[in-house]
Amino acid sequence: MDSLTSSSMKSMLIQARGSLNSRLSEFEPLVLLVAPLLTLFLAQFIGSVFGVVHDKGLKACLLGLIMGFLKMIPGVQKYIDAEKQKVVDQLQSGSSSKKKNRAEELPVKGLGVEVLEKMETEKRNDAIWQGKCSGTVYIGGSESEGHFALINQACSMFAHTNPLHIDVFQSVVRFESEVVAMTAALLGSRETASGGQICGNMTSGGTESIVLAVKSSRDYMKYKKGITRPEMIIPESGHSAYDKAAQYFNIKLWRVPVDKEFRADVKAIRRHINRNTIMIVGSAPGFPHGIIDPIEELGQLALSYGICLHVDLCLGGFVLPFARKLGELVQFSTRNHEIRK
Repeated sequence: MDSLTSSSMKSMLIQARGSLNSRLSEFEPLVLLVAPLLTLFLAQFIGSVFGVVHDKGLKACLLGLIMGFLKMIPGVQKYIDAEKQKVVDQLQSGSSSKKKNRAEELPVKGLGVEVLEKMETEKRNDAIWQGKCSGTVYIGGSESEGHFALINQACSMFAHTNPLHIDVFQSVVRFESEVVAMTAALLGSRETASGGQICGNMTSGGTESIVLAVKSSRDYMKYKKGITRPEMIIPESGHSAYDKAAQYFNIKLWRVPVDKEFRADVKAIRRHINRNTIMIVGSAPGFPHGIIDPIEELGQLALSYGICLHVDLCLGGFVLPFARKLGELVQFSTRNHEIRK
């Protein structure tokens, strides 16, 4: 029985081979050689196109295609290059005046106390920022009095310290832990929803804070879920530091549109979540518009998918606790007014 089956299968294969060879004999050998190669090339090209559309989105790809065709029109590319050169020339002309007479190497002889006079002279060229530069300097008043003077005195006392050596500079380490604890309390560490698990550290500014948060999320999600090709999703209104972090730590960044009120679109963010997503982002408030994203909804979304949520609070976050209290006072005052009426 087995020999009959084997003989039958062999006969069928011989017949199929003969039929296939008969059909292929109608084509040139060169065509038979080139056709599979062209098919493979076409498949790879189509796969690449779909990959680009998937990464950048259909709208961005269409705009890029249109711009590419426009640049092919005689004179258009030349005009674009000329406009770019204008910007470059303007930047260079502005910086060249600032570089005039600047020191480019260590002086042979130290300047002594003259260096302070030189610094004072240069400082007079700075813009007047008091009350005119929002989000630039966070201290008001005169440098010689009040809170400003207190900060200058404190900085001079600890300018030489290195907090990495906690056994040497114990005071600075204590100050840092107190600042972290007080900040956490302002942002809700004592509320039940926080779970009481709060930690943190001081950084050089908002960009470093965001970069460290992204790195922490990447490392944590690799440990928790084994994600080696991480992705994160942020609204278009998110800080540019997320772009830097994505480049630093090799993370694919998805920027999704905001809603009509310029708030993070939770549904749009949900559509981009996949098995490689490590974190989503919200701002409270966002830098461009000063609008608070739906943080609670983003938190529920992150929790449901088991991913990280980073809330960019920055300077605005220190205002929110007091704004909440102010709002409660206003509402209370309004209710009392209605009662009196």
